[in-house]
Amino acid sequence: MQVLKDDIQESILNSAKELFLNYGYEKTSMDKISKKAGISKSNLYNYFHSKDEIFCALTDSAATRFQNIINHFDTNRFSPKFGENGFSEMLSAYIYSLIADYKDGLVLIMKCSTGTKYEQLREQLINQIAEKFLRDYAVEFHNTNILVRVIAENLFDGITAIAIQSNTEHELKESLNGFIKYHSCGFFALISR
Repeated sequence: MQVLKDDIQESILNSAKELFLNYGYEKTSMDKISKKAGISKSNLYNYFHSKDEIFCALTDSAATRFQNIINHFDTNRFSPKFGENGFSEMLSAYIYSLIADYKDGLVLIMKCSTGTKYEQLREQLINQIAEKFLRDYAVEFHNTNILVRVIAENLFDGITAIAIQSNTEHELKESLNGFIKYHSCGFFALISR
């Protein structure tokens, strides 16, 4: 009996994920989810009390892990440090691990979270990265945050695009390595001038 319940729950989550990705959170209803999952709406409510609960089941782990990585980066508790040999590879490995484990949740957060508790997460994390760069390299940027903000946004958008478009582990690793190296070298060139 438990196997059947697990299968139904998995069907609900997969159906909801597909609907959220195609239509967004706000345009996805419990009715649509129940129809896509092939169960009655009343049975759906036996598993999840709301679409918010379903969205959180799909995204909470990814959000927590993403926030932990950004916090780790923000507090500089890693080695090598930015600009040192191996930094790009280390950061790529962190991000690869995150995407490999939580790709669907990350894409949902970055692309489909309007109307959810994660609606502002992208902006919060971009601001956190931009503030870190400004804290650590304010002199080099002459107290302007426009360029730093654009760099942080581009970093997030690029990682999201790579997560969505990569079809194999190898492609994901190679794309992330190149993209992070591009960002690291470019940023380092800006602060070294």
